[in-house]
Amino acid sequence: MKLSNLRQVSGLSLFSIVLCLANLDSAGQEIIVRPSRGGGMDTNAPMIHVDVFYDYKANKMHANVDTSHGVPHMLPLPVGYSFAASSNYSVLSGKAYSLQYAWNPGGVFAPPANAAVWIECINASPGLENYDGPGNKNESPPRPYTPILGTAGSPKLWRWYGRMAHNAYAILNPTNSILTATYRVFFGDEITGARDAFLEYADAIVTLTWTVDPVPEPLVFRFGAVSDAEGSSLSMLNADAFTAKSGYAVNMAEVSMGSQTSRFGCEIPMIALPATESNGGPEPGHAALGACLELELLSLDGPAGGRLSFCEPGQQEPRFEIAAGGVNGRQRIQLSDNDARPGADPYGRNEGRRFTADRAGLYRLGFRVVDVSANGANGEPLHSPSEVYHVYLQAGLTANSIVRDGTAAITKFVGTPNANFYLERTAGFEGAGAWQVVAGPLKGMSRLQKLVDLNADGATYFYRLRMSVP
Repeated sequence: MKLSNLRQVSGLSLFSIVLCLANLDSAGQEIIVRPSRGGGMDTNAPMIHVDVFYDYKANKMHANVDTSHGVPHMLPLPVGYSFAASSNYSVLSGKAYSLQYAWNPGGVFAPPANAAVWIECINASPGLENYDGPGNKNESPPRPYTPILGTAGSPKLWRWYGRMAHNAYAILNPTNSILTATYRVFFGDEITGARDAFLEYADAIVTLTWTVDPVPEPLVFRFGAVSDAEGSSLSMLNADAFTAKSGYAVNMAEVSMGSQTSRFGCEIPMIALPATESNGGPEPGHAALGACLELELLSLDGPAGGRLSFCEPGQQEPRFEIAAGGVNGRQRIQLSDNDARPGADPYGRNEGRRFTADRAGLYRLGFRVVDVSANGANGEPLHSPSEVYHVYLQAGLTANSIVRDGTAAITKFVGTPNANFYLERTAGFEGAGAWQVVAGPLKGMSRLQKLVDLNADGATYFYRLRMSVP
């Protein structure tokens, strides 16, 4: 176990933080668990009711979402944990899920004769799944977790049984951070759900929303242009997946060999899309023939005193080095392989290029894509520069912030894939047994994540992050 970076968090006198990196080996046997309300192993997440009530005087169906608890965040199980294959909830295996929403009686009412309350899925995000379970803790027998509301070809109508009903919502390999589903709540035939005989009764439309951490696509920065027309701007075509706006962070692992000992490094493959068949193209979004693309570095934010260096494949010494707080556009990285020849394919595939940081922490690198050719009108570039992009680079395991919100202490960090993360606290350092797990395990997702201590009262606490690799 390695402890590092003991510091007082600026502006938060009640909290200090210790960073702890622990690589724990296990026997490889997965731990069997049951689903948690907040997804993953989050047992502290609150219920969020969708209160259903029919007001006969106003002839109005209500389906009101309790918004006081925010938006549920779907989580997968941590690494090394699983659901029993024989369980009815094994349908959630390998997926991010949430059980927080519950269809709930919002008052006393009864459906008309021969009718029941039905719920119809009108629209849902691609890949969003819905299962009949767990219901509530008093359900006997347990709900079956059968697919409902259009999942796996099931009918888009589901008959609500009139009690608190926590259904399971899940998604495998999400590509977007926000998921929604829109439902109609109405009176329909108690057997078939047909509404024809009950059209005199109004329905209600309600939309449920979740957030989720998208599964990262393979790390490759793809560069091209808005169009191949002269004067159009260049572009990072998968910026939505990898820039800081998405929360994604490139992990820089500690390097333990050669001259880079005690540093942190990563390789970022970069592609300038091909425009000709000879290079596997043309790919949509390629730049114009004759364009020569380069990456122009504009800014670097990071830990005080931190420096970022760049090495070409096969080189031991950096081609350049930049300090946090510095960079002004003088440093560039070649993307195209065409030497700016007129009419040449702008294609370039660059692998093995390495970024290295000399200090642990979160870095934010700003850059844009420029055309350095002189093949446009009057000897100008064919393309105008791209907008400015920013990407996160996380060197080692650090807590990037810890803030207090009421009685909660919220720690933000970047979690590496295939590892679990815990937040632990102590009131002092009298002994190793004083550390208490207050949040986690949480599976790392190569992006900014958070762990929350919900019971941070007025005392002074020290916190540490712990990482385990099953």
